[in-house]
Amino acid sequence: MKHNIKALEQRVVAALEDETNQGHPLHEVLEALWQYNQDQWSRMEHLIRVSDSYQDMMIQREKTLSERFDKHLRQLDKITRISDRYQTALREANLELEQASYVDALTGLPNRRKMLRRLKAEFDMRPESVRLAMIDIDYFKRINDEFGHLIGDDVLVSVGNLIELTVGELGHISRWGGEEFLVIFSQPDQAEVEACLKQLANTIRETHFESGDHAKIRTTISIGVSHYQAGDSADTLITRADDALYRAKNRGRNQVVFG
Repeated sequence: MKHNIKALEQRVVAALEDETNQGHPLHEVLEALWQYNQDQWSRMEHLIRVSDSYQDMMIQREKTLSERFDKHLRQLDKITRISDRYQTALREANLELEQASYVDALTGLPNRRKMLRRLKAEFDMRPESVRLAMIDIDYFKRINDEFGHLIGDDVLVSVGNLIELTVGELGHISRWGGEEFLVIFSQPDQAEVEACLKQLANTIRETHFESGDHAKIRTTISIGVSHYQAGDSADTLITRADDALYRAKNRGRNQVVFG
């Protein structure tokens, strides 16, 4: 049977307040039980308040921890994105630096360092097919002295472009240093290489280069050529091409000499 606790409490209170019950033997017992009941309710309410406070505290703590955790996650995500961008930028910068280290800043052609790597690779694969052509612009100092270094640079770039255009797929060209260029031919056909270099010499000789005051500048090139011989190394091929170029200079320039 379900009891109405509220109604029962009211009956107890009424019985205790009724003066006619003051001398009854059970009055003292009922009063003690009522006080004990009230004390228990007070303790229960206190425990409930403590429990609620603890739960509120734990909820707030969990909320705070969650907020801090979310904040750390956002910071970590931000750091990760920054790190990713930094790593990407670093890789791109390294790639640019690596490319720049292999490119001549003036002509945009591969530089000596790049050409030495290529020559080693070509030599390791098929040394018997490698031919080198060392090319030098004749009297280049006169151009610089007469027209200035800016015009001299323009002539140097133009000559490099003509060499690259004429050689085409037959070989690889680099700026070797100063007014010198080096071409690596990987074609076994000696006649084709000779024809290409003679055409190149003719092209440079017949070209008019513009100066700042629109005066026409003409120049020629000297070429020294070496081809693989038994026992050769990449260094000896370069040395023989350089020696052949020296002989071309001594014989009056504007010619191709095979070493």
